[in-house]
Amino acid sequence: MRGNSPTAVVIFVFLFLGLFGNPPAWADLNPGDTLGQANWQEAKGRLPDPVLRRFQDGSYQAKVIALPASLSWGSKFKAASAANAGKSSVDANGSLIDNTTHTYPAFLYGYPFPQIDSKDPQAATKVMYNFSYTLMQPDDADRFSNLHRVTPSALDHYIEFQGQILFYGSRFSGPIANPDATLRKLIIAGVAPYEVVGVVTLEWVYLDPGQWNSLWTFIPALKRVRRLNAANGSDSLFGLDLAHDDPYLFSGKVQYFTWKLIGVQEALVPYTLPNPKLLRPAKRGYLLENPTDLLTMGWEKEGWKGKAWWPTNYSLVKRPVWVVEATAKDPLYAYSRQVLWIDRELYVGYYKEAYDKDGRLWRMLLNSVSLGQTAQGDFSVAQPDFTLSVDEQRNYATVELPLKQGQQLSFGVGLPEEIFTQSELMKRGK
Repeated sequence: MRGNSPTAVVIFVFLFLGLFGNPPAWADLNPGDTLGQANWQEAKGRLPDPVLRRFQDGSYQAKVIALPASLSWGSKFKAASAANAGKSSVDANGSLIDNTTHTYPAFLYGYPFPQIDSKDPQAATKVMYNFSYTLMQPDDADRFSNLHRVTPSALDHYIEFQGQILFYGSRFSGPIANPDATLRKLIIAGVAPYEVVGVVTLEWVYLDPGQWNSLWTFIPALKRVRRLNAANGSDSLFGLDLAHDDPYLFSGKVQYFTWKLIGVQEALVPYTLPNPKLLRPAKRGYLLENPTDLLTMGWEKEGWKGKAWWPTNYSLVKRPVWVVEATAKDPLYAYSRQVLWIDRELYVGYYKEAYDKDGRLWRMLLNSVSLGQTAQGDFSVAQPDFTLSVDEQRNYATVELPLKQGQQLSFGVGLPEEIFTQSELMKRGK
């Protein structure tokens, strides 16, 4: 839920320069350097202003690292992306269209648009479709995670949940029967603390760009399933400082927004080591190997002087990005506009600025993604390993740390379709 007394924040100049002028040259930031209060100016124009200010005032610090030059998605995804050239387009409504059938694609694997010209009027929309399909590389995913509510100085409370997702419209092993014509189905169940056990939500996302998602939840107090209004993706998720469309920085429908390209530049973006991370074969599917050097949060480290919601051992990497702006077509959508920083090669999201109806910065989101890949290099996944949403108006944050859950993150396990039904919702509800 949003608060009162917002603080005005306006960004424009560095985005303008990034698209139409010469961005500021890199200073002396090199792998091994630490960006912090003493040298924050060296990152000017390479971070969103709200993030840069946190480095300026000592709230954040991070080490600059280098990732392998060969970092990329699995061979099957790359080959499919290359083969997709010229097969798709974007119509006047912003919907993805198959150039052969002249309707939405029933199945598509890889980037829909492997080459994007920054001068294309639809460039930003195409960037977001590439972003969306990057997240749909596995057949399914079964993972435990958590959400922490954090004040500037301490952890307030947290919840744990299990999320399971089955992909239909894009998947590693190819198309399967899809009688409900869905892009994907998702079920989320509360695990801890006790008051969230039995709280279960089911969502179907349809292929048809004109069809709203279906969203159901089990209400423990009523012992019944209730269908929710899925039209407004800006509604709060789990009652915390995340909107329904905020996971992965954007999980809404691309065609419900007007997209504009406002920057093409180099940036400093968040990553954890190692990357890529190994996907190990298991009895069912693959397990993402947990790193031994997990993030240590500010609230966990004695004597930490920065914000409690910031990792004390975080890293930044130089990457090329698109900067795109989204304006919702729905006048009731809570964000007046959103600004996202998307990798120009990997199409993962790093930053999002979300503004309220008065044009004031509401939430500043940050996301780092692990590239999971098999030893053979054929199969890969995009798995967020740290997500931060800071309420800039009320000065608290929501943090997701799936790799610190201590549970397995599994992909391609063969989840049965029966899991994603209202009857399963009833079974899991308490």
